[in-house]
Order: sequence, then C-alpha cells, then structure tokens
Amino acid sequence: MCQDRVIKLLIFGFIAGLLLQESSPHPASSSLSKERRGGTTEEEDYEYDDEEEPSKEHGDNDVNGGGGLTTMLLTKNHTIETEMNSTVTLPCRVTNLQENTIIMWHNTSTLLYVRGTKHSKDPRLSLGSDNALTIQEVQADDDSIYKCTVFPVSKSAYLTLKVRGPPYNVMITHGNNDYTNRNLEIQQHDRKFIIHCHASGFPTPSITWSFRGTHLDENHAKKTGITVRKEFLEISDVKAHHSGNYECLAQNGIGEPVNAVVNVQIKSKVVLLGPTGDDSSTAPPDDKQASPSIAKHIDYLNTAIGDSAELVCLYHSNPTALKIEWFRGAEPLHDSAKFGIIRDRHNHHLRTRLTVRDVEQKDLVTYVCKIENALGEASAKTTLGLLPGAAHLANFSYSDGLLHTIWRVRSVQPLSDLQILYKGENTKYTTIDATISEQNKEDNGEFWNIKRSIRLPEGEWFITARAKNTEGWAYTETVPLQFQIPGEVSLENRHEGGSSASTRLQSASLGLCLVLFSLLRRLF
Repeated sequence: MCQDRVIKLLIFGFIAGLLLQESSPHPASSSLSKERRGGTTEEEDYEYDDEEEPSKEHGDNDVNGGGGLTTMLLTKNHTIETEMNSTVTLPCRVTNLQENTIIMWHNTSTLLYVRGTKHSKDPRLSLGSDNALTIQEVQADDDSIYKCTVFPVSKSAYLTLKVRGPPYNVMITHGNNDYTNRNLEIQQHDRKFIIHCHASGFPTPSITWSFRGTHLDENHAKKTGITVRKEFLEISDVKAHHSGNYECLAQNGIGEPVNAVVNVQIKSKVVLLGPTGDDSSTAPPDDKQASPSIAKHIDYLNTAIGDSAELVCLYHSNPTALKIEWFRGAEPLHDSAKFGIIRDRHNHHLRTRLTVRDVEQKDLVTYVCKIENALGEASAKTTLGLLPGAAHLANFSYSDGLLHTIWRVRSVQPLSDLQILYKGENTKYTTIDATISEQNKEDNGEFWNIKRSIRLPEGEWFITARAKNTEGWAYTETVPLQFQIPGEVSLENRHEGGSSASTRLQSASLGLCLVLFSLLRRLF
C-alpha cells in the first residue's frame, strides 16, 4: 500500500513540476516602437530598450550572417497618422552599420533614397543622419506605404502613412468610364445598370446617394426601385422614371462634404422599318448635350424673422439654359424689393441665387429652382425655416478609448440641446447629450461648434446627431456616419496584452497545482 502511495506521489510531483515550469514567466519582448495617435510621429515617439529585438520578416535581421556585432533593422512595420500640411518623420532605425550596409527608401515602387543619395525630385523630402525620412507640408497624395530596406539581406520595414483630410477624387463611374458631372445614356432594354461612387481620403469617406435632389433613404429607394449598397447604386428594372440627376456625397468628418453628380438618361430604342424591311436605328445624340443637371443645393436653410436668407442652386446646362426660374410653392418669383435673383458662376458651375429679404412667417415655405433648356429641365427644393440645420461633424479624433467629436450646426436662434445617437452594427441607437453655452457660438452668430466625447470599444459604429433651438428640434438628422474604432494600435499594447495572457496562464497553472496538492493530501 505504501509503495503504491509513493508511486502516485512521484507521478503527481512530476506533473506539478511540469506545470510550474510551463507557468514560469518568460522574458517579454521589448517594445521597439510606439505608434503616435492622430498626429505627426517624431523620433521621440519611439522608445528603445537595452536588449533590442530586430524586426523579423523572414528571420533575424542579421546582415553579417552571425558573429561579431551584427547589423539589425529595429523599426517594426506600423502605421503613422498625420495631418495635412504638417511635417512627418518616418523612422528607419539600424544598429551596427557596416561598410557594406546599404539602406534604401521606397514609396511603393518609387525609389526615393539609396545610401543617402536622393533619387526623388520632391523638394519636401529629406533624409536624416539616423536614416529617418522626413516629409514636409504633407499632402493628400502622400498617403501611401513607405519601405525602408537594409541590404545585402533585404530586411524591410513597411510604414503606412495615413493623411487625415477631407474627401478628394470623388467621382461616379459606370463600367470603367468616369461620368462625373456628365451625362450617362442607358437604353431601357438594357434592363439593369450600376453606378459606383469612388472617393479617396482618410478616414475612409462614407457615401450617401440622392436622386433628383432627394436623399435615397431606405423608403425612398424602395419606392423608386433603386438599390443602394454603400458606394454602389443599382437599378435592376430600368424604367423611364429613373432618368434624372444622381448625386453621391462623400464625407468623413473633416472639412465639408464633397459631391459628384451624373445625369442619367433612360432611352427607349426607336426602330424604323425601311422600304427593304431592315432595321434603321436612330442616330445616337451628341453625348455632350443633355437636359440640365443641378450639382448642389441645400435641402433646408435656417433663418430668423426679419433676417435675409440666400438660397443657392449650382447647375450645368448644355445647351444653354432657356429658362432659370424660382418659385415659392407654385408662385413664380421675380427680381423685386422682396426677392433678389442673381445669376453668376461659382468655380466651374453656373449658379442662380435667390435672396429673400425681411423674412416673414409666410416666407417659411419650400422654394424651387428650375432650370430648362432645349432638351429638358431639372429642379431642386429648399425649405426655409426657423428650426436648426442638420448637425455636421466638423472634426473628430480617437484616443484612450474615447471618440472626440466636434459638431457644427447652423442656427440663428440660440441652441439649447444637441443629441448624439450611436449604435453598433446590430444594436439599437443610444442617445447622449452635449453641453451647450454661448461660448459654442461663432462670431458671426449663425453657426455653433459643440464638443462631445463618446467612449466606444473596438468595432464598427454608426453615429448621427440632431440639434434643438428655441423653435424646436432640427428639421432633419445628420445622415449616419460610419466609424471603424481601432483595436490595439501600438506594438507596446500588444506586448502588454501578451503579458496579461501570460499572467492568466500562470494563475491557471497555479490553480491546477493547488488541486493536485489537495489530491495528494487525500491520498495520504
């Protein structure tokens, strides 16, 4: 009996020893780089320990093949965020440089530097003594992947530069062709067509669509037989009523939203039978001429009794517009003491402006601008009212688990409330309030800037907002903006996460040992 107990004791002791050995702490890899959140990354943003670990791409970064002091590339692959017009430094930290060491910088496939010799003509680029690449006056097209490579064993660090700025290169395509601010002719017998809105920018712009000046929300899209899938718009059963202006609006919370417009014309093919019975189709029209298209207008404009309000329509017309008219309801308006109508140009658009002077209660109605040429007409509506305008996300940043937002609202009247509504991909909206005071008002008294931070965990979120002034809640809510909240963004955080996991493993192993000890006591 005693011999059996001794054998059992030895077995349990052996198992416990293995568990304790497994749970013993291992040296944690030192954090070599720390990504700077939401700004320019400088050299001081990177911390180095005495026992530095090389960046591993296909093994150790040992340029000399082992032995003696080895050359190592210490910079890890990571992402750097910066602002427009700022200066950013991309590190390439290498230790124990040898005579045969060659360091090269690339922007994607474009060679920038070799061993300190500049191969780029861009005067904004410079190389420091520590091999760090500096870019001054950062522009949107600097958003790219940069590669620092150490030869002769080709060890590389990839640094992704993300430039925060408003959307740009917004265009609408059909197939492989760009139809931005142009006319797209679709034959009704084609039955189906798809257009795509492309927009560049960081953060990634969200896309919303409008048809004939009306936002294509779920209900309106269903009524018109249009399917909206984020940046794609699809019509699977083409009808004549699908002719008109399609506008995509790109916004990412920085600067003003940017739009692109395409004028879609649905054509029914006319077949004529010649004297021999063969088909003779009508000649295609000149694609440079079409009915007018309205490029931009405001759906709702806040004003006050006694103030003057200006309503604007930007449009294209080729051939030249025959009529440019404004209506208050069904009443045509003319230049007078009450109403001022001006026609001019704004950038590359034609423009018509209606000024309503000394606004009265009866003036708080819907106004229509109508453009007509020899091939057709286009119109857009703007409602004049006392309620605040839609809340526009003017800027945002993310740090320490908080999304910091700044909302801009047009309201001549004092604002009393701002509600921010947010939800996850499969959850309901949660509402939080922002604090408002007179300090939030801009000097001109028409716009308010309200700050509010929201604690959001990692994941995809949709955020919208609405404001309230002394007259009531806003006429409309902001179109929900989509955010992708990042997870652990720094290598240091990843190491900390590894340490936590190691601690949890030790605790679990210690728990098993206690169980074994209890069993041993029962045996004896």
